[in-house]
Amino acid sequence: MSIWKDKVVIVTGGGSGIGRAVCGRFAAEGASVIVVDRNADNAEAAAEEIAAAGFRAAAVEADVALEADVKQVVAETLERFGRIDVLVNNAAVCPQIRITEMSLQGWNDVITNNLTSVFLFCREVIPSMVQQGGGAIVNVSSVHALATLDGYSAYAASKGGIVSLTRAIALDFAKQNVRVNTVLPGAVHTPMLESSVKNLDTPREETMKTWNEAQPIGRVGQAEEIASVVLFAASPDNSFMTGASLVVDGGLTIDL
Repeated sequence: MSIWKDKVVIVTGGGSGIGRAVCGRFAAEGASVIVVDRNADNAEAAAEEIAAAGFRAAAVEADVALEADVKQVVAETLERFGRIDVLVNNAAVCPQIRITEMSLQGWNDVITNNLTSVFLFCREVIPSMVQQGGGAIVNVSSVHALATLDGYSAYAASKGGIVSLTRAIALDFAKQNVRVNTVLPGAVHTPMLESSVKNLDTPREETMKTWNEAQPIGRVGQAEEIASVVLFAASPDNSFMTGASLVVDGGLTIDL
């Protein structure tokens, strides 16, 4: 029997990219997955794909930057399923703009969507996890928390904040059996990466070739590869790990 059978998992940004892959993996392992996305069509498509494969998922349209939406997602999940075993904070935005050209509103949008959303969801979910005897939270950060590129100041700051916030929350609730870890993906072939490619002047094929060659492993990652690490981080088999940062970047940040 799968360790995820009858477990309840919330995944933010679950309608596409890494989040969608995470939803699919948890569902295939027997969990009931709540696919949270601000794009209702993407959330529905992901949930329908899971259901068509014979597994369980529910789509929820919500903006992770809005406190009321976060409270509603958690309340409705608890009302429907009675528990939340895993929370995956994956939703993020990634504008490419230098800090001197960024408005305060633009900065706040990135920090709120990427970092404050993690605070909001953790704050709402943890009390129920404590009450039920434990749970696992996986926050998706980025290698931009460690090393970044031109034009990613707000994104890098938000992702670095996730690493520190993860450690603090892990420490706060370690004795209540709530484990909190973070996964730091490198370049992964997702809609967000494709969007970044479109913003460049170089042809897509040339850019992808350059990015593939820039990875010591010889290629960018696949969303399913990140999903595997997220499941590992959340797994009860991984019971002694909390407050950890798992770098999944094909060797990118070890290459001088």
